[in-house]
Amino acid sequence: MDLGETYVSSEVRGTFGYVDPEYQSNRQVNSSGDIYSFGIVLLQIISWKKVINMNVKKPMPLDKMAKFLTRDGSTKGLVDPKLEGEFSVEAFDLTLGLALSCTEVKQQRPSMEEVVATLEKALDKSTTAKASTPGTSPNLPSTP
Repeated sequence: MDLGETYVSSEVRGTFGYVDPEYQSNRQVNSSGDIYSFGIVLLQIISWKKVINMNVKKPMPLDKMAKFLTRDGSTKGLVDPKLEGEFSVEAFDLTLGLALSCTEVKQQRPSMEEVVATLEKALDKSTTAKASTPGTSPNLPSTP
């Protein structure tokens, strides 16, 4: 290709587990797919789990596993053990809820503006919890 020429490709490439499942069926690229991928990355950050769980009979995507592990309202099976006692529960819950909403069906996903607003709110909750007296904040779980 000559340096003066440009090339545009409409072919989508992505890593298995990060690509919006709806794209796989309809082949339509849109910002909603980016929101889905961001939700998967966010789930990985807070859980330190792989995108696909291969330790079960049928491989399970991270978003499905997160919903399964939190179905009873507990986050214990999902949260990265290295984070234990080091985070605001309220900020974690906001972030988890955001990540899960990002992986919902296209029509139910938040906009990127809503994603940013929720992340800012979670950061504020986290900052407020850190500003509390260490070890006495009701927002910080303690390790046994």
